[in-house]
Amino acid sequence: MSPKPVADLASLKGTNCQFKFIGEGAANIVFEVVFPEEDITTQDDGDSQILDILHGKLLRVPKANTKAFPHPEILQYWESSISPLFDNPQEDLVQQYLIRLNNSVVSQLNAILENEDAQRRADFQGTKVAEAEYGMLVEDMRKKSPLDFLLEFKPKWLTPSPSAPSTATRCRNCAREAYRLHKSLRSASSDQNSSCALSHEPPFCPLEYLAAQSSPCSLARVIASMNLSAISASLDTKPATRENPVGVQPAVSLDGEDDGRPGMDQVDERYRVALVHWLQSNSLLPKLRDAQESLDPAPEGTSDQEKLALAMTLRDCTCFVRISEDSKAGLKVEAKLADLDKKNWEAKLEYWKGMDEVLKEGGYYEGVEVPRIRTRCFMEVGAGEAA
Repeated sequence: MSPKPVADLASLKGTNCQFKFIGEGAANIVFEVVFPEEDITTQDDGDSQILDILHGKLLRVPKANTKAFPHPEILQYWESSISPLFDNPQEDLVQQYLIRLNNSVVSQLNAILENEDAQRRADFQGTKVAEAEYGMLVEDMRKKSPLDFLLEFKPKWLTPSPSAPSTATRCRNCAREAYRLHKSLRSASSDQNSSCALSHEPPFCPLEYLAAQSSPCSLARVIASMNLSAISASLDTKPATRENPVGVQPAVSLDGEDDGRPGMDQVDERYRVALVHWLQSNSLLPKLRDAQESLDPAPEGTSDQEKLALAMTLRDCTCFVRISEDSKAGLKVEAKLADLDKKNWEAKLEYWKGMDEVLKEGGYYEGVEVPRIRTRCFMEVGAGEAA
């Protein structure tokens, strides 16, 4: 049974609402619906209802000329395949709802994009909103207050790959990073570039996220990984170039990207303590790990390709952590997973399998590639610490 829309944007006709461009990805564009203060205070019952529905949410609309699934199909997949994997999806997942679009709204949105075009990412410039019947309302995980703390990271593979050799000393993510750096090294055109490739900072291992719940060493490495992005704290709000709207506001990145967002050395001590407590005690990442494991194929592969696609979707999601002041509880920590759209597994299956073969045949799982790329996988350093 197809999901039903919670509202029709045609009901905004006659209001003075405005749309604000927030960000975009390859398949979708995100806007904020802004109501002037006078509309909020003088609304009638109809306006009040749509305002209540839009409160705390962002409007996500499909881009024209993409191969992405229609939004009703995306939402149906999310409700039938993703949500049941979590015992409390309201708390664990960024909520999303179907909303009906109309040609007038689509024209408004495209006019905004045209005005913003020069500020958009070069490869996104000129793209438009599709003349689709439906869009999505997505829970807004941005700051509610200037004092809020935001954290964004991709948990990736939270367990070793089930198809890795029994002698593996790297997880899938560390093996893939080693392959990527090794490939860069092979294509380097000078000894100077080769030296840089060999002396890189080892990539962060996602197995550390769960190890941090019991290992002080892993916890220290997770915290240390946050400082990789500690350049300067900017309070400017700029259009995001990522699909997820959290990117529009300063947030700590755990992915080691030098993107100008504040690191943990610039975070209030109370928020730091709250984050450390969350890293040590959260149930969200263990739930995600269990869901990944439950869908893992046997080492020799699986005939259930949709199950494999779901497992890979769970390994490509994003986790958002928001810490905010709460008048009753002091600091409130909210953590939710997003970026769980249905993937075109038929198009990606060969890539997934091909990459796994490359990692196995090239010795990247076992760390025997020549020259060896420096990594710091928990499968290796964790075993030494426990010894």
